[in-house]
Amino acid sequence: MIALALALSLTAAPQEGPAACEMAPGVATDWAACAEALPEGSPQQRLARLNQATEAYLNRDYGAAERLYDAAAGEEAVYSDVWLHAFRGDTYQQVGRGKDAVADARIAWLILSDDPAWAAAREMGGEVNEDARRFLLSLILPILKKGRDAAFEPAFAAYRALPVKDVDGHANLALVLEQLGDFDGALEASLVAIKAEPTNPGYLNNHCYILVRAGRPAEGLPFCEKAVQGAPEVAAVRHSLAAALAGAGRCAEAGAALAEARRLDPATVLYQQPIACPAG
Repeated sequence: MIALALALSLTAAPQEGPAACEMAPGVATDWAACAEALPEGSPQQRLARLNQATEAYLNRDYGAAERLYDAAAGEEAVYSDVWLHAFRGDTYQQVGRGKDAVADARIAWLILSDDPAWAAAREMGGEVNEDARRFLLSLILPILKKGRDAAFEPAFAAYRALPVKDVDGHANLALVLEQLGDFDGALEASLVAIKAEPTNPGYLNNHCYILVRAGRPAEGLPFCEKAVQGAPEVAAVRHSLAAALAGAGRCAEAGAALAEARRLDPATVLYQQPIACPAG
């Protein structure tokens, strides 16, 4: 799903110009080199920067993504397809720019909801199938909820209307419900994913963090420990471990895990926040 999103973002890349910007089947374009080879401030360079930002976002480098999205826009507002607005909105949410995040999330919803004013953006992004729609809504729903935006209710209704047919669907549902505060529903959906793929680090991490958020950190800790074994370089996994350890009263270990999350991802606001740890 994420690979598809990147492919959609890159299809609009410049087809003519410097050799660094040429696209060849099976060869990844170096968007940083492409941007540097283009005239400063040109529409082609801005597009290259947007693709560079998308790559950074998909690599969870939110600090770089924020910088590149802003560089691509300059002093002007940049509107594009639903993928841009969902990715940029999530980037801004991660780095603490709530107002900007809500603005992009709202636009993404208007595109998804067939608002006639956004028909051009809808055509630009191409067809959004059921799986893509679920993925996009999962990005913007927490933003709209946190921002108390009126678009949340219809967007959430659209999300819940989508059938959950496979393991990824249950994992996605668990992640969204956790962020919306429905911990019972999140745990129910997460258990389906865990039972189907008991060694998947992402599923293990999510299940751990849901348990932490539900006030059951000791139950979550074994899932976090397994997740770290499978994905030691993922900041979100280290942060979940820190939260579980703190909830279990293991404060020194929690501090070390949080420090590692911050080292791996210094831009995400959540990781900069302290985690309360009552000594056990």
